[in-house]
Amino acid sequence: MRLIKMTGGLGNQMFIYAFYMQMRKRFKNTRIDLSDMVHYRVHNGYELHRIFGQLPEDEFCINQKAKKVIEFLFFKTILERKQDLTTLKAFERSRLWPLIYFKGFYQSERYFADIADEVRAAFTFDERKANASTVEMLRRIEADDRSVSLHVRRGDYLEPSVWRNTGCVCREEYYRDAVAYVRDKMQAPSFYVFSDDIDWAATHLDLPQAEFINWNVGADSWQDMMLMSRCRHHVICNSTFSWWGAWLGVNPDKMVVAPERWSALSEMPYICPQSWVKLPVTLPDNLNAI
Repeated sequence: MRLIKMTGGLGNQMFIYAFYMQMRKRFKNTRIDLSDMVHYRVHNGYELHRIFGQLPEDEFCINQKAKKVIEFLFFKTILERKQDLTTLKAFERSRLWPLIYFKGFYQSERYFADIADEVRAAFTFDERKANASTVEMLRRIEADDRSVSLHVRRGDYLEPSVWRNTGCVCREEYYRDAVAYVRDKMQAPSFYVFSDDIDWAATHLDLPQAEFINWNVGADSWQDMMLMSRCRHHVICNSTFSWWGAWLGVNPDKMVVAPERWSALSEMPYICPQSWVKLPVTLPDNLNAI
């Protein structure tokens, strides 16, 4: 048996599940481990089956303490952060020991490139679950052939422990440069702004004609990702939430603008597809200063 630990917010849950789908193709006895998610209260908890009702429910889930004992005694653990990520051999090869436990976030389409169409089908949003305001905006976006999603992540990124590594990457300068790049490449783009701090975005971004989507909060937050995915082009930040909003977009000629760095403290060269435009970012001299 191969178990894959599920953790994180919606974007990371989707990366892990996509990795699971690819692994399941190669090794039939592979299951997602939800044991730790039963008590997971960060963000909105485990969301995949609530949002994507078509996903099969065949997960591994037992008492958290019992799982830790079984994992320690019987499973060989493969930590993504300790692997040579220039190759995917650690995740593709067969092993003599039958019980393998995988822990990581797998934030790259490399982990599921062979089944990209299946992943897109698995992550199909059900519009019937959306609220009336989202449905109305969805129709406006679909009728707009110049639509550009723009995602601003602040919230937990402003916490000191997160800011130093992640939050300091996409600051006001990045968004200014990204907007300028889009305007240089296309005529009269229509920006649709999504953020967990929509007031900051409206105040600091020079987008007087933009639409600011401010009603999808809490359990409805996934609807922002659905709306992003229906835009023709995308400006994302270093957030897996907007990564998926852009990746799920079906426009074959889409332009995706992303930050050149995903983390201030470490390189993550594989997270963005080669076709995406990576803009340089300037990090503050003092990473501890917010």
